[in-house]
Amino acid sequence: MQSAFDFAFEPRIWRVGELAEALCETVESLYDELIVEGELSNFRRHRQSGHCYFTLQDGGAQLRCVMWARQVQRLYFRPEDGHQVQVRGRLTFYKPRGELQLIATSMTLAGAGARQQAFEALKRRLEAEGFFDPNRKRPLPRFPRRIGVVTSDSGAALQDILSILRRRFPVVEVLHCPVRVQGLQAAPSIARAIRLMNRLPEDRRPDVLIVGRGGGSVEDLWAFNEEVVARAIFASHIPVISAVGHETDVSIADLVADRRAATPSMAAEIAVPDRDELETMLTRTVQVMRQYLRQGLDRRRQHVHMLLHHYGLRRVPDRLDLLKTELQRLEAALQQQVRQLLERRRQTLALLQSRLAAFDPQLPLRRGYVRVRCNGSLATRAHQLRPGDAVTLEFYDGRHDARIIS
Repeated sequence: MQSAFDFAFEPRIWRVGELAEALCETVESLYDELIVEGELSNFRRHRQSGHCYFTLQDGGAQLRCVMWARQVQRLYFRPEDGHQVQVRGRLTFYKPRGELQLIATSMTLAGAGARQQAFEALKRRLEAEGFFDPNRKRPLPRFPRRIGVVTSDSGAALQDILSILRRRFPVVEVLHCPVRVQGLQAAPSIARAIRLMNRLPEDRRPDVLIVGRGGGSVEDLWAFNEEVVARAIFASHIPVISAVGHETDVSIADLVADRRAATPSMAAEIAVPDRDELETMLTRTVQVMRQYLRQGLDRRRQHVHMLLHHYGLRRVPDRLDLLKTELQRLEAALQQQVRQLLERRRQTLALLQSRLAAFDPQLPLRRGYVRVRCNGSLATRAHQLRPGDAVTLEFYDGRHDARIIS
């Protein structure tokens, strides 16, 4: 017969489900939340659900982990095997497999040093490729017609930008492309938006892009330290203003962009001129132009007044009378010379006509002379004719045929 003492230590017989349930309750009651540090391995993401499954290991120990899709969206970096990370979450016992696992709610690189190393490594690589070269940075247009804004549609940054643009330069058109600004999908979303803005038709394409977000933790801003964002900014044909976080936050996007703004509000101030300053400048320019014109008119008025009272100008009527008299004299002399020239030409013409008339072959015939032609040739000597030759006698008023008798 067993004693009461022996009966107290008799082991209980558990059903597997009962033991699993007890273990689950025990594990979950140990800690509400804890942070586990280790090396990532076997990291994979389910394509349909978006959940992530991975293992944390440290030497000879390992712990299976799962992170639901909603928490995955908040990741600021892309996890890869080998990363040393800190995972925050709660322990649970996964009854179907009989495994202890950690339900992760957040994940960060282990320590600020790891984040800084990743930042510096990417910075050195992009700098070697010329991404930060000051000579490739383009100036911003002085009076942009259209501003593109790449940021979240739910953050205060967008409202700050729109408010300042309306106040400073209300004629500018604003194109907003909403994107995620934190989490695992933020960097690809920002890069796609920059490429989309650059592919717009020329008549719709912005003249300047503002890319950024408001302040936050290093993890919140990490999307702007991703290589995909840096390359999208570098390839942009549109000048880019980077406005990430606060003045003390310097991201890779800030270094690649054509211009860095300490805050989104400052980016809006950099992108457009101030309407009040323009009005003041125009008013001052108009005043200077009026003063210049007034001074010019005063100088010319004084010059005209001096000329009107000058002795030479007062003698202008007398001088004009003298010139008029001289002009009349020259006109009369010219007419006289023309008449004399015509008379001389007329006399010369008469002389030439008389000389030409003296050589007129009909003139001797008018005086009674006769021309004798024999066989068509003019006979000028008596011996050219013989008895019996037929000749033609040309008179002034006609001709007759004849024959030589002797």
